[in-house]
Amino acid sequence: MGRASRAQAAEHREQIVATASRMFREQGFEVSLAALTGAVGLTPGGFYRQFPSKDALRGEATEHAFEQLRTLLAGFEAAGGGDRTAAREALIDHYLSPEHRDGAATGCPASALSTDVARQPPGSPAKEGYVRGVRELAGWLTGTAPDTAAHPRADEPDDSPVSDDALTTLCTMVGALVLARATAGSPLSERLLAAARTAVATPDR
Repeated sequence: MGRASRAQAAEHREQIVATASRMFREQGFEVSLAALTGAVGLTPGGFYRQFPSKDALRGEATEHAFEQLRTLLAGFEAAGGGDRTAAREALIDHYLSPEHRDGAATGCPASALSTDVARQPPGSPAKEGYVRGVRELAGWLTGTAPDTAAHPRADEPDDSPVSDDALTTLCTMVGALVLARATAGSPLSERLLAAARTAVATPDR
C-alpha cells in the first residue's frame, strides 16, 4: 500500500470512529453494523478490514468521545485565562444547559454512554476507556487531573488525588443530565437542570 493509500485508509478509519462515537452517544451501543457502515458508505466486509470487531470500535469510539471532552475542557481553561474556578463554572453552565441535554450525539460521554458501558464486561475496551475518562473528568474538577498520556488501566488502583467533593459534583452533574434527558419535554426536565446548577455552583458565585 502506497503512502497516499495509507493516509486515505487512516482518514477513513478516523471518519468511522468519529461517526460511531456520535451514533453511540445518541442511540446506544446497539446501533446495528449496517447502520454504522451505511452512515460512512462502507460495506460490512470493509468494516472488518478496518476493525477486528464491533467491540474494538466501541472502545475507540469511547476514547474519541472523551478526547472531544478534553478539548472542550481545554477551551474553558483558555477562555478563563487559566482561572480554574472560571473554567469550572463555564463547564457547569454548559453541562447543565438545555443545549447539552438536547445534544447527546456530541455531548459528554460520561452521561451519554453510562447505561451502555454498564452492560460491558470488566476489561472490555469501552469499559476501560470510560473508567479512565470519568477519572480524568473528576480529576479536572479537583484541579489535579491525572496524566492522560500514561493511560492507566481501568482496573489499576485509583491513587489520583480526586476529592470526594469533585466526585459528588460529577455525580450530581451526570445524574441530573441523564434524568433531564429522560424527562425532556416536561417541566421537570428544566427543573432538574436548574436544581443541579444551584447545587454544584461555587458558593461565592
